[in-house]
Amino acid sequence: MANRYYQGLSEFHCYATRVTTGSMRLWVGTLERDMHKPAKARVRVCDVSGRQVRVRPIRHADWERPFPAASQDRFYKSFTFKGLRPGRMYRAYFERWRADVKTWEILRSASIRTLPVRLPLHKPRAKPFTIALGSCYWPDQDGGRVGTAYRGLYDHPKDPHDSPDLTFLTGDQVYLDVGFDLRSWVPREVRRRIAQDYARHWQGLSDVLTRGATYMLPDDHEWYNGYPDPDPNNPYLWALQDKKVRKAWERTARQGIENVQQCPVVEIMEFPGDLSLCFADLRSFRKPNLGGLMNPKDLNRVLAWAQGLTTPGVLVSPQPLIVTRNPHEANLLDYTGDYCQLLAALGSTGHDIVVMSGDVHYGRVVSVKLGTEGATLHEVISSPLSNLTGFPAWFAGSLNRWTPKRFPSKRAFAHREGKQALSGWQRQKVNHYRDNSKGGSKYDIEPNP
Repeated sequence: MANRYYQGLSEFHCYATRVTTGSMRLWVGTLERDMHKPAKARVRVCDVSGRQVRVRPIRHADWERPFPAASQDRFYKSFTFKGLRPGRMYRAYFERWRADVKTWEILRSASIRTLPVRLPLHKPRAKPFTIALGSCYWPDQDGGRVGTAYRGLYDHPKDPHDSPDLTFLTGDQVYLDVGFDLRSWVPREVRRRIAQDYARHWQGLSDVLTRGATYMLPDDHEWYNGYPDPDPNNPYLWALQDKKVRKAWERTARQGIENVQQCPVVEIMEFPGDLSLCFADLRSFRKPNLGGLMNPKDLNRVLAWAQGLTTPGVLVSPQPLIVTRNPHEANLLDYTGDYCQLLAALGSTGHDIVVMSGDVHYGRVVSVKLGTEGATLHEVISSPLSNLTGFPAWFAGSLNRWTPKRFPSKRAFAHREGKQALSGWQRQKVNHYRDNSKGGSKYDIEPNP
């Protein structure tokens, strides 16, 4: 079938993984095989008029390897540009010097908007601060659809207010555990396969990554299905029974999370007086056999953020909070002690909370009263960006069956930690939202009666 969707294909990447009011962190390089490191390269940042405001040279010796043990032909460099102006659009150019024609060649470019100092809460005609949310990207048969849709949303939105300022990808940006060739019991082949999977997925996501800063969190498929407790009945994961294979797999997977996606463990973004956001990797540091959701130190940082809120808060998480127990796969509720502490902290200040998440292969917007201080918890799930196809699709499809009618779960109240942390709480009705729009690109959503 002919590909009807344009793909901005390039062997090279240039994208922002962090942005503040006056800075941005850029990632440049390639994930493809058989590529030579430029002897002389640079990254330029220009304003909307084309005037260069910052430049960083890259020498041959500066390049790093995203997967050091996988190959010697993939390379990247990441650095932060400071001294930028708040709320401004910039264009970044990744270039190499062509000695044969004595000129700079643009390898890839990206558009990034710095954060505003304040959110436009009281300006009736101002563009609202807009976040694009997504998760679960499978490139087979996508054919550029995700990139085409995002390029239209960012570059040519029907309503200019809909153009995203930031993008949050909340997990399963790559599927490292799909394919029968993953049953190799050779560590070298496992490392090679993971590096190739990143290259393939990043090609499909390239038009997303080059438009605005993209904050990413990992979920289980950045590791393997059900991480850290693999399903012994999954044929894709049989090779994990070998300790050497599992060590090579997990080490290479972590390199992708840290070097390519540059995921935070816990990170706070503040708009003083307006809004506070917390990014929390609630997957990578789980203890086996449901022993814990995060390292205690990191969990305490999330709890302290929630307990110290003086404005509404946004928790960005790879999995949703408003769930029932899923007998097929562990979710946050299965880590009941840590889960109860998190709920108690989120409900402690009376400020409303928005949870932005993915994972479950269905979209959903719900709200529920939270705790005893008058707060409301709103939860938005955006999943998937593109559907699994072929044989894996038989097992990856999901229905909205794990949404409770009331929240929190009885299991939380029955847990030793929940009896104390959720003392005085009542189970509340979960409100589902429907689209009541009359056309156009805006959504006027109201709770179902």
